[in-house]
Amino acid sequence: MKRILIIQTQIKHYRVPFFVKLHSALRANNICMRVAYADPITTDERNDNAELPDEVGVKVTPRHFLGGRVLYFPLLREVAKADLIISEQANRQLLNYVLLICSIIGLKKIAFWGLGENKGASRSAPSEWIRRRIAKKVHWWFAYTEGTKKYLMENGVREGHITVVRNAVDTGESFSLLSEIDDREVIAARLHLKISMDAAVGLYLGALLPDKGLDLLFQAAELTKARIAGFHLIVVGGGEEHAMVERACIAHPWMHYVGPKFGREKAIFLKMASALLIPGRVGLAILDGFAAGLPLLTTEIRHHGPEIEYLQSGYNGLISPSTPEAYADSIVSFFSNELLRDMINRGARESSLRYSVDSMVKNFEMGIQSCIELKP
Repeated sequence: MKRILIIQTQIKHYRVPFFVKLHSALRANNICMRVAYADPITTDERNDNAELPDEVGVKVTPRHFLGGRVLYFPLLREVAKADLIISEQANRQLLNYVLLICSIIGLKKIAFWGLGENKGASRSAPSEWIRRRIAKKVHWWFAYTEGTKKYLMENGVREGHITVVRNAVDTGESFSLLSEIDDREVIAARLHLKISMDAAVGLYLGALLPDKGLDLLFQAAELTKARIAGFHLIVVGGGEEHAMVERACIAHPWMHYVGPKFGREKAIFLKMASALLIPGRVGLAILDGFAAGLPLLTTEIRHHGPEIEYLQSGYNGLISPSTPEAYADSIVSFFSNELLRDMINRGARESSLRYSVDSMVKNFEMGIQSCIELKP
């Protein structure tokens, strides 16, 4: 039986279905998979950390250096027993450099899994230089998207050694939860927030972080409210910007902050809304929106996550210039133009069928099989 070790710094709620399904799929092919991960170093206000079932995951106690900016996972025994080690692409993970040596000298098959180029606002030039230099030093790559694959090939990774996994969340679970929620629950939720049945509702869903454009969102929301009297904004999520969000919602009764929500609770808010409003960095929340038939309205910024590739402006969402005025124009256009709204709502529903955790599992499994079969 082949043994696969996957190393993750921590586990988020949205990743649990993927790892459980991948474990089951690999076991059916006589491959044993374990995921090594740790608890977060500090308390995470997003409240989105999770644990894997014991047969899938194993908890690790990492060693922290430089205030947690550098980590070492003591996994050498597990590495020695594994036929393939798949680690997330992370410069701060010291074990990755040990794995790179193993890869270079042919001692172990090593793969990276990640987004390729870090487009985050806080990225540094030295860190990106390291990422580019080591990208081609592993046997295989599990790339988030086609854009990630293009970046890797530009930095020397061979096309035949890249699997595009199409990073996704469990939209099947979302479909099931959304179908269980009837109109009475939606009406009750609206009444609780004092939102009339005919009010236009925009939903922010995601982490409350500086790169999410929350200031721009609230400025654009005020401009939208001046033009659409019945407009309401619901904010779902947690993070370091929560105090600013709370202040904004207290000052504007038509803005509603409900905190982090998961599962059925999150599905109710998705069903209440007509569009997903995320002007800053877009990630996997786009797929939560698509599952509910909600298009994404966002802005043109450099540091979007790779999942922005799933957005086709005018088909399943809208992209505007990154100013409060332009973003408000985009929101007002969506809510005021019934033909446009119906068209991109339909595009969002169609898009939800393309990106699923089941498809991601199949892609990942095929990549693992190809890497295992790779000749030295």
